[in-house]
Amino acid sequence: MTINAHTKNVMLKAKLHPVWVPRGGYRYSVIFRGELLVDRSRDPECDAARALVAKGITGRLTMLDGKTGQPRTVIDIDRAAQLCVKEGPLRFAPNESRPHAPQAAETDEAAGVVAAA
Repeated sequence: MTINAHTKNVMLKAKLHPVWVPRGGYRYSVIFRGELLVDRSRDPECDAARALVAKGITGRLTMLDGKTGQPRTVIDIDRAAQLCVKEGPLRFAPNESRPHAPQAAETDEAAGVVAAA
């Protein structure tokens, strides 16, 4: 079953929960529709987007703080699924673990994928 939030006016939400990992710092788990979608990720937005695309879910996803319920980020699922977070001047870069994925432009497209809520 494919769900497209753009055409059905569905507001997709997920809860973001920080998890402290000794000697590793914070990692984030993502809960979507009451189920664990991503566990202990350093890149929860892009990892959640890839998991949702694999389930046939597209559109925009609002990431909520797991404790307060406040919106933290809004992502375009299709575009974020093709990216990953990197250190350096470009925060979002093409996901090199998916060699057949289309490459995002280093400025306009990557900057528009995740917006602060």
